Amino acid sequence: MKTKKVSMVTHSLPLIQRAQILGDIVYSPMAFAKLIGISKQDLLEKEAKGILPPAKRDSNQERYYKPEDVSKYRAYLGLPSPFKSIRKQLFLNFKGGTGKSTISASYGFRLAQMGVRTLLIDLDPQGHLTQCLGLNSQQFTKTLFHALIEKEEIEKIIVKTDLPTLDIIPSNLNLSPVELSLFSMNSREFRMRRLISSVEKNYELIVMDASPSIGLLNLNAILASNDLIIPVLADFLSYHGLKILFETLSTIEEDFSFVFENIFIFLNRYNESHRICKRSKKALETHYEKYLLSTVIRQDTKIAEATSQGTPIFLFAQSSKGAADIQSLIDEILGLKGADHVG
Repeated sequence: MKTKKVSMVTHSLPLIQRAQILGDIVYSPMAFAKLIGISKQDLLEKEAKGILPPAKRDSNQERYYKPEDVSKYRAYLGLPSPFKSIRKQLFLNFKGGTGKSTISASYGFRLAQMGVRTLLIDLDPQGHLTQCLGLNSQQFTKTLFHALIEKEEIEKIIVKTDLPTLDIIPSNLNLSPVELSLFSMNSREFRMRRLISSVEKNYELIVMDASPSIGLLNLNAILASNDLIIPVLADFLSYHGLKILFETLSTIEEDFSFVFENIFIFLNRYNESHRICKRSKKALETHYEKYLLSTVIRQDTKIAEATSQGTPIFLFAQSSKGAADIQSLIDEILGLKGADHVG
């Protein structure tokens, strides 16, 4: 069954904003069974016995399943969520240009595609995460500013997408005044934590994409997260930026008694044929071995092309090196194994 790509439009409703990203993504029985953790034979047998609801059928009477079916079928079978508790993950690097927004957009999209109830939060007034999903950031009137500063209900700024397992809080220049506004507020460092706590029961995963800076908004995001995910390039400036980031985290630990549960570092745009890449990787292995993932995101023009078109790599080129590497990143960080959707 073919995956249908639709043009990008957004719709404003009284309380809920909606956006189209993908059209229709479906899974074959084998791919779907892999996602929910049983064999294809078990899936078909349980459907035949009425333990599970019957699969949907296409015009050729072929079985197919949708991403939102994953959690439903797990519930029917009494299978636990792949997450023991909600994961709140922050993509952050003080150096710009590391591909942070590109990777976080496809990372979050892929997990939603795999049936994980996911909320993406764009923390950058430039709205790069929003744009990487093909959304026109300027069409949205509400950003995190309205929830953090103007005390708007967070449900009113969450945008529902046509992938039922994926929501997003978009960003644009309306977020810019947030730093100055937070400065004079009480408990200014913990407002994000309280805000997220009001909706986190609706999700298994929250992914935040931060701007390449340290300020009150990013401090809020740090203190609201479980995991820190740091993309770095194989060059000297990225290595230096990593040093500054860890020095900042040490200060935060002292001031707020806060420590991330997990810190993950991965190399992005890695080209093994370049000597400088090999040297940089060796330096990271020497000084940050505890945090460095074995997964590297290889240099791939398909990722750049997908970004320029505002499309997650798993829609643009699902068989590319970039898609395979981001899937490996997911597998290593979360221990989840992906399934290829039919398309």
